[in-house]
Amino acid sequence: MRWTVCGCVCAGLIAAVVVGHIRPASGRESSGDGAVIQVWKSRHELVLEQQGHAPRAFRVALGTNPTGDKLSRGDNRTPNGQYYICEKRPSSRFRRFLGISYPNIEDADKAFESKVITAEEWVDIFAANVRLSVPPFRTALGGQVGIHGYGGRSALPFDWTKGCIAVSDQDIDYLYDRVSIGTPVIINE
Repeated sequence: MRWTVCGCVCAGLIAAVVVGHIRPASGRESSGDGAVIQVWKSRHELVLEQQGHAPRAFRVALGTNPTGDKLSRGDNRTPNGQYYICEKRPSSRFRRFLGISYPNIEDADKAFESKVITAEEWVDIFAANVRLSVPPFRTALGGQVGIHGYGGRSALPFDWTKGCIAVSDQDIDYLYDRVSIGTPVIINE
């Protein structure tokens, strides 16, 4: 019975996407404010692009295992792919936090095919991405990945996060004030 209900829900969601009633967030469109965040892990650089404004670049620290794609909770990797800002926390232990929509639908598809997550978890991740809300983070994929500050610490010359993207406290204040929920975040190797 459980798989039948889950299968019907999956089929319904897929049908809604196919006929255009639901459009998953691709991360390619700009947000209402025209902002797009691009991250290049190999260059340790984040660029904020805004309509009508010159791009601004920021130095970043990444997860302690920065190369390659994030595959599971606790692998200390920063994900690759197209995401969006799914939450904004004005205060955190790292000053401010801009939540990134990891895992996205592509991450969920790969994990489901590899039997890392269940069909129900796939549906929950899919639905969160369609709604531009916070994806579940208590699956084997992990979650709660974001852009945050250093929390009053001095800049470190090495990657030190658990998979997040860290910028200086001054830089997170700048970014926080200029991006909104739904702002695309594109993370490149």
